[in-house]
Parts: sequence; structure tokens; C-alpha cells
Amino acid sequence: VLLRCIAVGLELDDPDFFCKLHSADNDALRLLTYPPTQHRGNRCKEHSDYGTITLLLNDGVSGLEAFVNDQWLPIPYVEGHVVVNVGSLLSDWTGQQLKATLHRVAGPASVGSQIGKEELEESISVSRTSVAYFADPDEDVSTTLFGEDGLDKKMSVAQYIHFRSGGKGRDRTGIAP
Repeated sequence: VLLRCIAVGLELDDPDFFCKLHSADNDALRLLTYPPTQHRGNRCKEHSDYGTITLLLNDGVSGLEAFVNDQWLPIPYVEGHVVVNVGSLLSDWTGQQLKATLHRVAGPASVGSQIGKEELEESISVSRTSVAYFADPDEDVSTTLFGEDGLDKKMSVAQYIHFRSGGKGRDRTGIAP
């Protein structure tokens, strides 16, 4: 439904355009847990998601921030709400009409955080748990659907995910080559 809403919002001729690119169940559901730590820096480093969209549910522990207008802004927790992130593929496909937002989970020593130090000190003393659903298009889909070459070269989604994540399947290192 969300992919259809995006296509309608972008006024595409085919409201199922993005749905048709997601027929192979090339998505992932992950339980993300950040245990209590003495480390005062970012609990999750700055990054943008690479696929189409990410849906995130979290437990309300402080720290989630997005980089907007050259500043780190806290993403407020609202019980029962879902955070929706645009991935870099969708951002490229739409010519940046929809932007992949750089985000992180901040700690007390994170540079530029607008979350209070006391709140972040408390956040690193407890576990933080999130559930993330990553919607990625079919592996054979091109990363340059609309002719906008936001990447150095045209490649398949499978090649792009391999490039962005530093591996394939269970071999992903998270470090791009």
C-alpha cells in the first residue's frame, strides 16, 4: 500500500509502478538491539538506508536523529507510530524528490546532537530495541530506472546492495569495497 501511495503522490501514470518492482520478496525484517554500553559515541553510525523504504518501530529509548538542513534533529518517539525512511534507491529513482535521510543513534558524545546530555547518558545505560523492515526491490531491477544516473554506473539492485553493504547474504560486512 505504501509503495502505491508513493507512486500516486509522485503522479506516476501507473500507481502500481513501484509494487511491480517488489515481487520477489527481496526484503528483510530485523530485530536491532543495542545493549547498555560505556561507549559514549554513536550507538549506530550515520548512514542512509540503501533500498526503497524502511519501516522502523522502536521502544522509545532516546537517541534516534536525522540530519536535516545541516543539523542533527531528534526523531520523537510517538507510541504506536512507525518511522518511515526513504532509501537511497528510491531517492535516486525520484530525482531526489524524495530524499534518503542520513540518520544515526546518538550517544552523549555525538557531535551536534540536540538531545540533552542527561537524556543520552540515560539512554546508553539501558538496552535499545527496534524492529526494522527493509523493503528492497527485486534483485534484477536497474538502479537507473528513470535515466537519472545518481550512481557512478548502471547496476542491478543485487550489485548495488553488494556494493553498499560490502557483501552478499550472510557474508555482508557492512563495509563497502
